[in-house]
Amino acid sequence: MPTKELASYLFLGEEDFLKETELKKLKSRFLENATKDLNYNVFYAKDKDFKLKEMLDILNTAPFMSPKRFVILKDADSLSDSDKESVLFYLKNPKDTSIFIIDSKAVKIKEGFILEASKLAKFVRSSKLTDSEISIWISRRVHSSGKKIGADAIKLIKENLSNDLHVLSSSIDNLILYAGKRPDITRQDVEKFIYVAPLKSSFDLLDAIEKKDVKLALNIFTSIQKYKKRETEFLLGLLSWQFRMLLRVKELLKIRSKLEIQKELNLYNTKFDQMSRYATRFKRQEIIRLLSEILKADSDIKTGEVSARFTLEKLILKICS
Repeated sequence: MPTKELASYLFLGEEDFLKETELKKLKSRFLENATKDLNYNVFYAKDKDFKLKEMLDILNTAPFMSPKRFVILKDADSLSDSDKESVLFYLKNPKDTSIFIIDSKAVKIKEGFILEASKLAKFVRSSKLTDSEISIWISRRVHSSGKKIGADAIKLIKENLSNDLHVLSSSIDNLILYAGKRPDITRQDVEKFIYVAPLKSSFDLLDAIEKKDVKLALNIFTSIQKYKKRETEFLLGLLSWQFRMLLRVKELLKIRSKLEIQKELNLYNTKFDQMSRYATRFKRQEIIRLLSEILKADSDIKTGEVSARFTLEKLILKICS
């Protein structure tokens, strides 16, 4: 007989993939396939048409030919104060035949509604994984398919994909398919299958720009063109991303902690450390000026008036001046 503890859940955090994984387990355990659509409801507190009474009525209705009824409340933080009180009142005496899942994007438990709900429901944390946790997650995901993956391949994946398990999961699954019958996923597989940005080269380029070393900057650009031709077309977008990220990091460093910035911008330790170093070396107005030059270069390339290579070389000369 299910206990009240299992009747209500609080999903807390930003990582939707982990929430979906947990929800899938619960649905598989308690819902019948034939009638699951009749016993599954999702409500959004942010929705202007959201009615708390309708949600509570469904929670208190017996499931149709199923062990449980599922009711999910998204954006729970957006509930009005009176609605929060009503939800807490329900949690004190939940219906045994209903699974009530409260979904919050909050990163941590604070005083008020979320704190009180955490005392009355089973708590499921779904925070963004840390740098080391991502490595373990990738390794386990690959291992579950009967394959292995080296540390250098994992590092390359982390350097070129965001800290988002939806993105990582899809990419890992595709790498597994790409490897076929081979037992290992290698760095070469990652290089072939996932677009690998020339991170070292691009940060070297940033360094040359900061030093106003035109000759070195042009040499780095020529090297990228020579050995990584397919990446040349991405260079402008990469520079734009870097300077926009530099500007955001520079502003956030004034008001946020390192961990908070990493979570907000989805940056791993290595990338954040690099970005924060450059953010202190470039002045705000200088970053804005460089972004303006990049935007103009992008416009020139799209109009087709001059070649992409000439435009990029001209851009490098300008931003090093």
